[in-house]
Amino acid sequence: MPLQKLSKQEHKWAHDMARHLNLNLAEEGGEQEGIQQQVEVTSAPADPSEELAAIEKTADALFANMDFVKHQSAVFSPFKKAGQSARSGIASAKKDFKGRKTQNAQARITKVKENIASMEQLITIAKSNQIGLEAQLPWVKEDLAQLALELPIVDSLAIAKKIPSKKHKKFLSLDQEANGLISEAETLCADFQVDAANKILKKLNKTLQNYQKEVDWLHALPEVTGVGASENPHVSKLDKLDKLDKLAAAFMRKKTQEHKVELVKAEPDEKTKAFLKTWNRENFSDPSERLDLQKRGGCKAPFKFIVRTGSMDDFINQKGCFSAQGAEYLENKDAICTSVVTDEKCFVYGAFGVILDVPPQNVLVSSPDDLMSELNIGRKDKKDRMVNVTQEQNEKLLDVPDHVRNGYLKNELDRYQYDKRQQNVDDLMDNTYYAHNEVIVSSKDGIQHKQGVDATEPVKINGIFLIDAEPSPDTIAFQEFEGKKALTKEEKYQIFMEHAEKVAKNLGVPILFLDGESTMA
Repeated sequence: MPLQKLSKQEHKWAHDMARHLNLNLAEEGGEQEGIQQQVEVTSAPADPSEELAAIEKTADALFANMDFVKHQSAVFSPFKKAGQSARSGIASAKKDFKGRKTQNAQARITKVKENIASMEQLITIAKSNQIGLEAQLPWVKEDLAQLALELPIVDSLAIAKKIPSKKHKKFLSLDQEANGLISEAETLCADFQVDAANKILKKLNKTLQNYQKEVDWLHALPEVTGVGASENPHVSKLDKLDKLDKLAAAFMRKKTQEHKVELVKAEPDEKTKAFLKTWNRENFSDPSERLDLQKRGGCKAPFKFIVRTGSMDDFINQKGCFSAQGAEYLENKDAICTSVVTDEKCFVYGAFGVILDVPPQNVLVSSPDDLMSELNIGRKDKKDRMVNVTQEQNEKLLDVPDHVRNGYLKNELDRYQYDKRQQNVDDLMDNTYYAHNEVIVSSKDGIQHKQGVDATEPVKINGIFLIDAEPSPDTIAFQEFEGKKALTKEEKYQIFMEHAEKVAKNLGVPILFLDGESTMA
């Protein structure tokens, strides 16, 4: 078959595929043992046959992760189906090329690409589940160690026959059971058996709850706490000494549980310092000074903003970040997804949004592509906002003790603590192609996220904006997939201007018009 030139769209796909594989699936320090490395695509295929060969190589590399995902029932079935569909499509495409049915072959290749994208996403979810599981184990071990501090006291009280022997046996039994379950969970986790390990952890949580009840009972004893003991003049010196020993034991137990406060401030490492420096406020434009952007088509100089978009419904009804209490709304969310936009690369999720003033220490994650992060994980009031898990899975995630549930967000953020998800601003924009990047920002005030770095400060809203451009082909296709019609440039402008003045006045900020591309609207 003679060499053919790739269309612009085919070049775009090849480039995106290379970047996606490099960023998402060959992460520095982010790979789990047992997960296959992905094929690195270095250049666009010269003809459809070469393209198909590259796709087949990618599909085979992804399918090699079958052993990793097979122990996660929610992931395994769709992964296997997508893999089989990809292999079947590749085989059919080869036959079509041999029979010179090029159009049929290209249609099959398009479907195979969709299957590959599904497999990549499912592997990412499986890795996330594995990492989340690994992160839980140190916490439950710490909880058990804290409860086990009572065992020497229980032993001494049992020897002195101050507590029933059944209670003593109960303590020992619960401690032994908890240690056994932790050991079993660690073994399952090491074998990537996520579903089985989660079942063990659920049982372990119940065991720890029962253990805590016994500890609470112990703390309520007068012999241990010293509360309610009466002085008797006829008590012997030995009895008094015995009582003092028990009080001292209780006091020392509580002292060991107290946290020591170190008044020495640690210094961040050089890498962290360099990262924070690029996110300083002076590296971003001030909306109030950009009078050129406050009129349509008026951009006369480069700009750079951190932005967050909201729904059209919220904008029309002045809700969420578009309300007069927009800053308070953001703070209530713990962490938020934002994007960096410039005059050259202005890609956002929604057409209406706010421009943010973000302190550098509030920037937690910076990725050149959409992470589909789960920042609502663990929040019962936001359980319908999850992205990567089913409602049934989310109900199981929420059916755990509060100390586990409240740690989900930390686990989610820990997934992105490596170089390719911690990019400085310049690298972030260099690696942003065709779609919005994702920057996760802590919106809570007074939280120290990194050693030696100042605590977070409030995130402020200092502008609102409209993506003042015609919808792109990708936007039109996405809206059609959602069963909607993409709004034209003038339709968006009319809706925006009906409400923009009121929103801007309530927030006390300027109105800006940006030429860019939004996925929605």
